[in-house]
Amino acid sequence: MDHFSTGVSVAPSAPVRHEMRFEGTGGEYFRIWIVNLALTIVTLGIFSAWAKVRNRRYFYGNTFLDGHSFDYHGDPKRILLGRLIALGILLAYYLTAALTPLAGLLWVPVFLFAAPWLIRSSFRFNARNTSYRNIRFDFHGGYGGAFKAFILWPIGAVFSLGILAPISRRARDYYHINNHSFGGKWFNAVIPAGRLYLIYLLALAIVAVGVVFAFLVFSHSGIDFTHLPGKGEAPTPAMIGLFFLLSIIYLMTFLFLATFVGTLVFNLAVSCTRLDEDLHLESRLSPFAMAWILFSNLLLVLVTLGFFTPWAKVRATRYLASRLSMTGPATMEGFVASAAAPGSAIGEEVAGFFDFDFGL
Repeated sequence: MDHFSTGVSVAPSAPVRHEMRFEGTGGEYFRIWIVNLALTIVTLGIFSAWAKVRNRRYFYGNTFLDGHSFDYHGDPKRILLGRLIALGILLAYYLTAALTPLAGLLWVPVFLFAAPWLIRSSFRFNARNTSYRNIRFDFHGGYGGAFKAFILWPIGAVFSLGILAPISRRARDYYHINNHSFGGKWFNAVIPAGRLYLIYLLALAIVAVGVVFAFLVFSHSGIDFTHLPGKGEAPTPAMIGLFFLLSIIYLMTFLFLATFVGTLVFNLAVSCTRLDEDLHLESRLSPFAMAWILFSNLLLVLVTLGFFTPWAKVRATRYLASRLSMTGPATMEGFVASAAAPGSAIGEEVAGFFDFDFGL
C-alpha cells in the first residue's frame, strides 16, 4: 500500500556532503610538465596552448566528485589564437609608446574597454569547455556586467580610498559566479557585506602589526639614522643587513596578506553559493595552511631551480580539492539527470567559434 492511501508522507532524504578529491601525483604530472616545457621552448612558445590543454585535462581528469571526474575540452588552436590577439594588442601598445610616449596614453581607454570583453570571453570559453558527467558548464555574463564589475567598481574603490574595496570584490565574484550554469541549473551566490568587510578589517590589523614590528626593528637596531651616508659614501653593513631584513619581512607580510584575504574571501564566496536549490557548495580552506603551502612551495621551487613546480602544483591542488564539498541529495544521479535538460548542452564547435582563452 502506498503512502497516499495510508496518509503517511515520506520524509525527504537527509542532505549528504559529497567531498571533492584530487588523485593526481607529482611524478605523473612531472612527465607531462617536462615534455610541455621542452616543446614550448623548441617551438618558441607556440606549443604553450597545447601544453595548457594537456595540463588542464590532467588536473580536471584527476579531480573527482561523487566518484566522477571533470573533463576539459578546450581547443588549443582557439587558445593560441586568443593569446596571439592579446599579444598583438600588447605589442602595438609598446611600439606606440616607444615611438611616441604621449601616444601611449591613447591606449588607456582601449585597455579599459577591451579588458571586460577579454575577461568575459575567457570565462565563457573555459566554462563551455568544462564538463562533468558529459554535461557542459556555461557562462552567460554580458559585456556591460563585466565593465561594471572589473572597471567601474575598482575605480569606485580607488576614489573611495578603499572603503568600497570589499563591495568591488563582491561585484566581481557575483559576475563570475552568478552567470555560471551547469546544464540547465544556475549557480547563485549571496555574499553578506558585513562578513566581507570583517575580512578586510582583519587584513588591516595584520598590516598594523607589520608596521609596529618594523618600527620596533628600526628602533632597536642600534643604527643612528640621524647620520645617514652622504653622497658617494657606502652604507654600513648594519644598514644593508637591516634593509635586507625589512625587505624580507615586507615580502613575507605581503604574500601572507594576499593569501589570507584571498583564502577567506574564497571560502565566503563558495560557501554562500548554491547550484539551483539542491546543492550547497562549501569551502573550508585554512589561510594558514594555504600560506604554508605557498611559502614552502616557493622555497622548494627556488632551491630546485624550478623542477619542483609539478609537485608544488599537485600539492596545492590536492589540498584545495580536499577542502571543497557539495551538500545535497545522497546521490548525484537525479540532479545530473535534471540538469541535462534538452537544449542545455553547448556544442564544442559553437563554443570554440565565438570564444577564446586570452591567458598569457
